[in-house]
Amino acid sequence: SYARTRYANGSYLRYEGKGVSCGGLLEADSSLFSILNYNFIEGNADALKVPSGIVLTKPIALKMFGPEKALGKLITLNNEKKVYQVSGVIEDPIHTCFGFEAVIVNQSESPLTLNSIVSPVEFLDRSSTLFIRMKAPVAKDLSMKIESVLDRFIKKSDRTETGFNLFVQPIADVFLGPQYKAEFASKGSAVYVYAFSVLGILLLIVASINYVNLSLADFSSRARETGVRKVLGARKHQLVWHVTLETLLFSLIALTLALGTLYLLFPTITQLLDGDLRFGMLLNTNVMILAGAGLVVLLFFSTYFPAKMFTTTGVIQNLKSKNSGYNSSVSRILLLAQFSISAICISCAVMVGKQINFIHNKDLGFDKRNLLMLNMPGEFTVKNMQTFKQEIKRMAGVTHVSNCSFFISGGYWKDWYFIEQEGKEEMKQVELYEVFSDDELFSTLGINILQGRSFDAEIPSDSGAAFIVNESAVRELGWKEPLGKRIYTHPEEKGKWDGTVVGVVSDINISPLYDKVKPLVMRLPWTNEYPDGFIYVRYTGDAKSVVQSIEEKYKAIMPGYPLNWFHVDEMYDKSHEKENKAFASLQFSTLVIVLISVLGIFSMAMYMSVKRMKEFGIRKVLGASVTQISMLHISYFVRLALIACAVALPIAFILVGEWLSTFAYRVDLSYLPFVLVALVSVVMVTLSAGYSAWKSGRMNPIDVIKME
Repeated sequence: SYARTRYANGSYLRYEGKGVSCGGLLEADSSLFSILNYNFIEGNADALKVPSGIVLTKPIALKMFGPEKALGKLITLNNEKKVYQVSGVIEDPIHTCFGFEAVIVNQSESPLTLNSIVSPVEFLDRSSTLFIRMKAPVAKDLSMKIESVLDRFIKKSDRTETGFNLFVQPIADVFLGPQYKAEFASKGSAVYVYAFSVLGILLLIVASINYVNLSLADFSSRARETGVRKVLGARKHQLVWHVTLETLLFSLIALTLALGTLYLLFPTITQLLDGDLRFGMLLNTNVMILAGAGLVVLLFFSTYFPAKMFTTTGVIQNLKSKNSGYNSSVSRILLLAQFSISAICISCAVMVGKQINFIHNKDLGFDKRNLLMLNMPGEFTVKNMQTFKQEIKRMAGVTHVSNCSFFISGGYWKDWYFIEQEGKEEMKQVELYEVFSDDELFSTLGINILQGRSFDAEIPSDSGAAFIVNESAVRELGWKEPLGKRIYTHPEEKGKWDGTVVGVVSDINISPLYDKVKPLVMRLPWTNEYPDGFIYVRYTGDAKSVVQSIEEKYKAIMPGYPLNWFHVDEMYDKSHEKENKAFASLQFSTLVIVLISVLGIFSMAMYMSVKRMKEFGIRKVLGASVTQISMLHISYFVRLALIACAVALPIAFILVGEWLSTFAYRVDLSYLPFVLVALVSVVMVTLSAGYSAWKSGRMNPIDVIKME
């Protein structure tokens, strides 16, 4: 079976005079729910086969009908006369990249022609996503079969020339897969999945290194106990089991404490990372298998070295010494690994933090502070717009009002334009992004006009004959003197959109910083027909009172239509939500790794100070000062930290460089932050080992030398 799907424009559902905003209205074939599995609260998978049926999600059904049963209720869309019958209610599909609030049957046809793939407007208006359920796994020759079908509609040479291709993608790969043109789904990031999986593994490795180091030290001090066990007949496998069970006991206690702590902190964690996280996800079979496998690996890693040392030393050596068999070379290697992991994590956290700060503070070409965006319904007419704008302008606290065809953190429309080439008479056809706006957009958003002038509503010819371009368009088109350059579009409407460039504005970043600013052309609507999309309101003072006043006027003009409004700064920041969450996670993980490392260094420093106490006592008798003994003790760890930084920081530099390359606009990757990380590592090590070093320098040499 198969099902086409496409999103309809933002709509309002109406029931008995009550209107509810529905931003995610989906048009689909009636077979949709036989292909994609959803949990039906009311109705069943045949819900779209009901004539004029509509399927709602649970949240929007509750908004419309409250606790009443929704099945069978009659509703309308916008101000249409057609009546839809609620034929099903499904659970809110939150764990999916394919989100919607309501589904109706797709009754539109989408003819496949060369124009429908070449024209940007046609492509976006008519494109659909096709879901296919197959009897067997996707065959290798399926793409070839699709190509042969396409040949009947569009010649292969035309498809190649326009760069048009169709792709078959398993549904399991959609969320982390590549971004396609007119993509139907929101995307995740495979980079972050892999990065944080690795980060979790590194965190466990650091903890295991600590355990192994301290176990080696502990079992070294229990050498005589080991010798006695061997004399009493303990075999090698019994000694190994003794070490393993001791490690298992510590691990289980730690696991219990960790789960309890996680349960208590879980509400805070979900706010930080993702509100859809559930504690019960830990009981998922795959998670439990992975956690179990990880525990086995950790047990082996944490048991191998202590067990080997425990079982390979001789009985006489064990009985003669309290500290036999301690392998300092293994300890050094483990400490180097620990320091390296800490240095990598600190470096990454510092550079990610710099990029996040850059994102939130970069000059976007417009002022996003104290700016509201209002999203207008499709029924909002030119007359409504003019009236509403004038009413808003009169409100206290409002300084500027404008409307246009794009929304910040979203994207632009685009179309084909014919432009005058530098030094040539022949016009060149190019694809440009476009914006329709009134003449007040630049003053409302705070966009700088670099050359020429803004639009002027008092000049009638500006509607259709005046064009404004951005800096990127000037560079892309190769114009040295952009003002006065001829430009037109839609030649089939002869003379309607034919004029010259009257101004150049600075680039504005309305999309996330992954994307470069697009070459943009701006124009007024034809004969002052205002676009029915978005209104921007610049205000001062309290936003709440301004919004309240706007809602009162809106209800008078559009009764029954709820007002959709947003803070532009919040909306733009939300477009980088992945980075914000990643940074929060990285900060927390790095803090834990550093804390574990500091505890490990402190413990090892204490152990080594005890082990070398006689040496320090003799040095003190021979005239060594407290400072000299302290520095001697600390220098061991500092040397290891510097070697670790020499290994880790180049790796961190490469990793951070790869991550930053995904952004079109990013901070400069310099060596200074990594040098500072090295200094921080040295300070961290010095402070961690400082107490034991000070204690070693202050000991009484007579008491120490007399010790066994």
